[in-house]
Amino acid sequence: MNIALLGFMGTGKTAVAKELARHLGMKYIDTDEMIEKREKLSIPEIFARFGEDYFRKLETEVVKELSEFNNFVISTGGGVPLRRENINALKSKGYLVCLEASPEVILGRTKNYEGERPLLAGFIDKKKRIQELLEKRRLFYNQADFIIDTSHLSVEDVVEKVIKSLPEEKLRVNLKERSYPIFIGTSIDEVGKVTRDFSLGGKILIISDANVFPLYGEKVRRSLEKENFQVKFLQISPGERSKSLSRARKIYDFCLRANLDRTSSILALGGGVVGDLTGFVAATFLRGINFLMVPTTLLSQVDSSAGGKVGVNLPQGKNLIGAFYQPKFVLVDPLLLKTLSARRMREGVAEVVKCAIINNSFFFSYLEENIVKALMCDLGVLRSLIKKALEVKIKVVQEDELEEKGIRQILNFGHTIAHAIEATSKYGRYTHGEAVAIGMVGAGRIGVEMGIFSSASFFRVENLLQKAKLPTRARGLGAGKVFEALKFDKKVRAGRLFFVLPEEIGKVSLRDDVPLNLVKKVIEELIV
Repeated sequence: MNIALLGFMGTGKTAVAKELARHLGMKYIDTDEMIEKREKLSIPEIFARFGEDYFRKLETEVVKELSEFNNFVISTGGGVPLRRENINALKSKGYLVCLEASPEVILGRTKNYEGERPLLAGFIDKKKRIQELLEKRRLFYNQADFIIDTSHLSVEDVVEKVIKSLPEEKLRVNLKERSYPIFIGTSIDEVGKVTRDFSLGGKILIISDANVFPLYGEKVRRSLEKENFQVKFLQISPGERSKSLSRARKIYDFCLRANLDRTSSILALGGGVVGDLTGFVAATFLRGINFLMVPTTLLSQVDSSAGGKVGVNLPQGKNLIGAFYQPKFVLVDPLLLKTLSARRMREGVAEVVKCAIINNSFFFSYLEENIVKALMCDLGVLRSLIKKALEVKIKVVQEDELEEKGIRQILNFGHTIAHAIEATSKYGRYTHGEAVAIGMVGAGRIGVEMGIFSSASFFRVENLLQKAKLPTRARGLGAGKVFEALKFDKKVRAGRLFFVLPEEIGKVSLRDDVPLNLVKKVIEELIV
């Protein structure tokens, strides 16, 4: 999706577009600048030599070209909306925002730039000229999806308003008959309407934990009941210890008492633990019933909500019992992240960093510039990084849904050592994201020692994790115990331990030739 800024001169399109692009990790482009580069003339010179009609023709050509692009913030000239074909082209792949301001403010902002404003040149009463042009163009500007008066707003204020106005975006996980959408930016208040559109059975069980349900449970229940669903709910204890066969058995018993049938649905409202456990129950109860997801943590929104991996833990290791079971839909509401603790935000950021390392160097650079804003819950940055991380994961999942080709295993970058740390600490000392951060440092160090990953790239990874205030070493665990726990990793094949190792930022590979003495050495360096 592109975002196109329309509006009269002096309303702030260029400044807002640049800042908006920076916030969202999108590319910035200006139609006037493109025209000037191609013609090798300034806009006033083009008007003077060839007239306005010639300029409008150039403008339409540029707009048509830009409409084929994606992920751009486009600052347009003030006259772009005057031609219907321009509006149609911009709307074909974009969201249109019109910036407006009062004639007095516009006059004040443009009075020092008469040479750059051909339509005001030569007029003594410039305010009257601005009023006349605004009146002529009002109907054209009103074709925008959203209008903001910038008269008394800072650039930052306007950017915030644009971000809050953005429509939901829909990603699709294409897996043939198991395909499903992920709605990004849809309010949790809309979950009832979204569910209704999937023509599911009338009974829904909400499973949440004792931290999340008091915040959002009643809101979700009301939204579903408003659409005439019969709703039951069940709360579990927060934390990894709930991801067990004994807890799943209790949920089965509840499902039977609630008379759920094959047309019923189970909705996971919570983080990764709730999603994994709920999905496992949905996959196995009555040999499979409908599974819906409303992830409420950054970690679950960018990772466990996409791909269909569900399961429970055993004392010997994490996710050793499970299935691949895709949800009917995932609803991602970034506003839910406002209630997360700083620690929970950081663990989600670890998974985001992982996605950038395995498949998107440009995204990694974006994170280096914006990671602090993400931790401060900047809505625009959060929305952008959620989408980019999901795009990475969806691409991998579509190529290898069931991990039959080995491609999907790259999503386990950092997880081999992470799962061993979690198991050794009995899932209590480190969150999953914290363990993954340590695991990524370990995988990076192995890559450096094997000569496939540069020291400079390793330090960029380590520095980004430290900037996110994530641990890069583990304390209080025995290195020997962590090393032994590696034997239970799911990536062990015929006694060989596979590692996902970085070759460069944006590219990783699955290796089975990592010397065990090197693994042991690196783990001893990580455990302090």
